[in-house]
Amino acid sequence: MSKKKKIMMVDDVLLNHATARNVLEDTYDLYEAHSGAEAFEMLKDVEPDLILLDVVMPGMNGMEVLEKLKSIPAYKNIPVIFLTADTSPEAEVEGFQKGIVDYITKPFVPMVMKKRIETQIDLAQYQKDLEARVDQKIKEMEQMYDLMAVSFAGLVESRDGVTGVHLKNTSLYFSVFISHLKTLPKYKDYLPPAVVKKACRSAPLHDVGKIAIRDDVLRKPSSLSAEEFDSMKLHAVIGGGLFDYLEKKIPDPEFALIAGQIAKSHHERWDGTGYPEGLKGEEIPLLARIMALVDVYDAMTSKRPYKEPFSHEKTMAMIASNSGTQFDPDLVNEFLNIGNVIKECLLAKEQMVEQKEYFSVRDVIG
Repeated sequence: MSKKKKIMMVDDVLLNHATARNVLEDTYDLYEAHSGAEAFEMLKDVEPDLILLDVVMPGMNGMEVLEKLKSIPAYKNIPVIFLTADTSPEAEVEGFQKGIVDYITKPFVPMVMKKRIETQIDLAQYQKDLEARVDQKIKEMEQMYDLMAVSFAGLVESRDGVTGVHLKNTSLYFSVFISHLKTLPKYKDYLPPAVVKKACRSAPLHDVGKIAIRDDVLRKPSSLSAEEFDSMKLHAVIGGGLFDYLEKKIPDPEFALIAGQIAKSHHERWDGTGYPEGLKGEEIPLLARIMALVDVYDAMTSKRPYKEPFSHEKTMAMIASNSGTQFDPDLVNEFLNIGNVIKECLLAKEQMVEQKEYFSVRDVIG
């Protein structure tokens, strides 16, 4: 047996309640309020599928109740039908402009009243179902985009045996750090949810340009010569160029813009001595400055062919010593502030990063 839909009736006239009760209570669960104030108290405990709202009431009239309903996110999508004896076009237009879905004139014609309510509840349910399906499709697409991004980044592992793990590690630290920054007054306007989501999706791709660097440079186990280092610097240019190209080709150009900023500028330095453009201070995009910190943190705390990993404490001290030269000093302060969280990520990174599946060439060719 299907559960009855809930209707709230807001009307100051007892006779109208009695009439509606006779028409509706066999089909719906009817909740009765006799004023706007009583209706809002009732809404704290009841989530109706539709509201029948009298227009002319003492205190808060129907138009005022409607305006307040539409201003509150929890209530704004509840369909509202006006109950009114005023059949003037002006009143009807005003009601629709303020958000009603229909109106029923007094005195009620039972079958007409019931059918109009049924129609609007069905339409509202259809809208909810449609929105749920759209939300699910968006979620599935976003999961696909995340998987494609991290798997594409994993291709770089075929060129550089270190980079694949580095991509996962930096993505973890980046996500933790940006989640902290977005709560702070200084950064929250620059890091709205949509930007944070796209930035986290972009993070694994920050070194994607390395796929075009020569093997003898990319895989060299010792320090690079000046010429080789110049060659290595091209990975930032190549990564940025890739996303500049995609920005004009894909449906979400903002994602390409964000990914391009990170890929191109995460080796810029606060003092202007970085590459590829020698940007200085806030000329460097914020997201690239964030990536610069977590990129270095992972490099320093990870084992490399030419060095053993540094401890968390030593790495943090070295990052602090480069505040204002290599790194944005405000970001360094915030990174140090969540040092304990970053350390937890470092200690658990192998377990945590393995929870993110990604394509690896090694899985295919052994």
